[in-house]
Amino acid sequence: MKKPIAGIFSLALMGGFLLAESIDPPQNHINWMKSVAKANGMIKKGVDVETNAKGVAETFTKVGRFYKKRGLEVGVKTSNDAVTAANAIAKAAAASDQEGISAGMKALGGSCKGCHDVHREKISDTENKIKW
Repeated sequence: MKKPIAGIFSLALMGGFLLAESIDPPQNHINWMKSVAKANGMIKKGVDVETNAKGVAETFTKVGRFYKKRGLEVGVKTSNDAVTAANAIAKAAAASDQEGISAGMKALGGSCKGCHDVHREKISDTENKIKW
């Protein structure tokens, strides 16, 4: 009888880990979103636009893999859109193309909103969780 009990315990434990992630985003996801917010603020201020945009593209590549692993299509699509937009911002910044930067920022904001509308749930003034 020990084996069935151990198996049930293992399943319950795994379920608890999955439930915990569905309630709170993992720390790496929180860190990615904070880094994007910081870089986005710097871009808006015109500070190291090319470098910050490249950082956003790298971060959203990771975010896209996070959502792909979980089978969340909207998260994957909007992350890919964010990578494209961030790369466009970096390219425009390298060419001193202010209109290109503005267009890229608009596209980046749209990709963020698209994901947040589907996968972000505000649970307090300072906390969010991922809607699966």
